[in-house]
Amino acid sequence: MRRRTIYLVLFLGTLFSLSLLIGFYKWNTANALTQQSSEAYVIVQFNPSERIVRKIEFTEPTISGLKALEMSGLEVGIAETFYGKAVCHIEGVGCPIDDCFCDGNNFWNYGYWDGTAWQVYMVGADQSVVSNNAVEGWRWGEWNGQPIPPATPITKTVAALDWLRTQQSPADGGYGTRSSSAETLLTIGANRMKAADWRASLQHPSLMDYWLSNEAQYANSGAAESGKLAVGLKAAQGCWAANALTPWDYYDPQTGIFAKDSSGFQAWAMLGALSFGQDMPEPAKEYLKSLVQPDGGWEWMVGFTSDTNTTALAIQALIATGEPVTSTVIVDGLNFLKSAQNADGGFPYDPDSPWGTQSDTDSTALVIQAIVAAGQDPSTDPWVIHQTNPIEFLLNRQLADGSFEWQSGYGSNVLATQQAIPALLGNPYPFRAGTLSTCETGYLPVIRKDSP
Repeated sequence: MRRRTIYLVLFLGTLFSLSLLIGFYKWNTANALTQQSSEAYVIVQFNPSERIVRKIEFTEPTISGLKALEMSGLEVGIAETFYGKAVCHIEGVGCPIDDCFCDGNNFWNYGYWDGTAWQVYMVGADQSVVSNNAVEGWRWGEWNGQPIPPATPITKTVAALDWLRTQQSPADGGYGTRSSSAETLLTIGANRMKAADWRASLQHPSLMDYWLSNEAQYANSGAAESGKLAVGLKAAQGCWAANALTPWDYYDPQTGIFAKDSSGFQAWAMLGALSFGQDMPEPAKEYLKSLVQPDGGWEWMVGFTSDTNTTALAIQALIATGEPVTSTVIVDGLNFLKSAQNADGGFPYDPDSPWGTQSDTDSTALVIQAIVAAGQDPSTDPWVIHQTNPIEFLLNRQLADGSFEWQSGYGSNVLATQQAIPALLGNPYPFRAGTLSTCETGYLPVIRKDSP
């Protein structure tokens, strides 16, 4: 009897110990999962027509806003001041650390999205509290300057970018064709992401590796291709191949023509030429203006009819060259776009097409970029129709996996996803301008040292 009691006690003790171990394992697992689940978004607005977003993940229950910004991967300059730590510059925009408030009017404003509107923090970024699902906002400008647009469309681009990365070829770093790979350059460049870092996984070639083997073939095939590539490479911090023709190589200074009889090619070439940081000659602007149609729109090539895509590109190209948004050609172009808007808030390619005038993601995205370039808000009048707008149309085309469909019911589409992202960020072409360095000869694809 005594032996049975001893065995029973040992059994119960073992069972109790096992239950403790199981309970500890469950607690530890749940705690680990909880720690891994914290995430937040950091939105940075460099100017009224350029903003980017980064998603961060953290294991602490909360972190400071300054820590969140540092975790974003962006280059940040921070100074110790009498009032505490201050952000002087982000990605080179702002003031040097040793003169953090060098601009008497502009500085890095800091706030958070409360789900409905942007709110200003009453404490410094090193004292603010960032918890799971928070959305942080940084804006360079005056205290009462143009605010960051609503956060939701901007944060939705993160899932779209994640999906787009899954479509990248692990073999060469591209997207099947040079045209699609150029669109991806534009997409990630709009969010200030580097082509050299954009890869399917650590051991695979990057998008920049792809272009080092394809730049000359694409750029040398036409002025529009060269222009699109220049916009993308400048924005995605790439380099220009020495044997690739630049948009300026296609330019005729006597006529102002980059591409004869094609508004679309002329517009893309101009956008690309501007990306090299040079002023646009007046004849080039006048030639694009001369191609405008009686209805205020532009057609892709002579003999076509006005369409929303070419019109949106032409508007962006002209505004980027300094054309006033109040000029007749811009106002008429915007009026043409407005006349093409459908009741669902979106835009078709050709509002008079006999093959269908349904709204599509690609066209709506380009129109949004033109609207923003003109200094207007695509979510307010005159772009609100039947209580909806172009931004809402785009958001309604996003699928659960983060991708966008071209039209409702068509499923995930790479081009639609590529073009929706810059529009939802609110960034018109060209994204940036300046020196575009020449690629070093003898370059070999870089595989990360930590790759298996």
